[in-house]
This record gives sequence, C-alpha cells and structure tokens, in this order.
Amino acid sequence: MSALYKQVSPQRRAHAHTPPTPIGPAPAPTPLPGPKPNRAPIANLHPSLIFRRNTAFVGAVFAGAFAFELAYDNGMDKVWDKINKGRQWKDIRHKYVEAEE
Repeated sequence: MSALYKQVSPQRRAHAHTPPTPIGPAPAPTPLPGPKPNRAPIANLHPSLIFRRNTAFVGAVFAGAFAFELAYDNGMDKVWDKINKGRQWKDIRHKYVEAEE
C-alpha cells in the first residue's frame, strides 16, 4: 500500500502548511526621490483654457497643422538645397545672366 503514495521530501512537507498568499491589488509603487522632470511651458497650461469649446479645439488643430506645415516645408527646402548645392539652376544662373550682358 505504501507504493501507491508518493514520498514527499521534508522541505516540501514544511511548505505544505504555510498560509496562502493574499489575493488583492498590488501595492502602489513608491515614487522615486528627486526633482520632478522639466516640462515644456505649453504643457503647464491647463487643457480647459485652450479646448473649452469645440471651435477652439478645431482652431488650435488647424493652426498647429498650418504652423507645422510651414516649418516642415522650409526645413526640407533647406535640406534639399544643402544636398544639391551647385547643381541647381539658382546656383548657376548668375553665370548665364552675366554672359548675356
């Protein structure tokens, strides 16, 4: 009859009587000490100051998109001109204008 039962080691037998761990929410992590990270000045504005109404929200989105488009367009033009310096018409046209005069 003893062959039917598994033999349990003494270490395992000791752990068999430990109380179960409680089930519940995990404790909140403690914040790290130190200064708070710097935020952009626009991030300090409360969203309700700008987006109080739908029209203000849509206007801010359009204004932001327009400003981004201008900045991106000008920036990419500068990159293109730098990469292709000396190969564009605006770089060599003075040679042709002086030759005609």
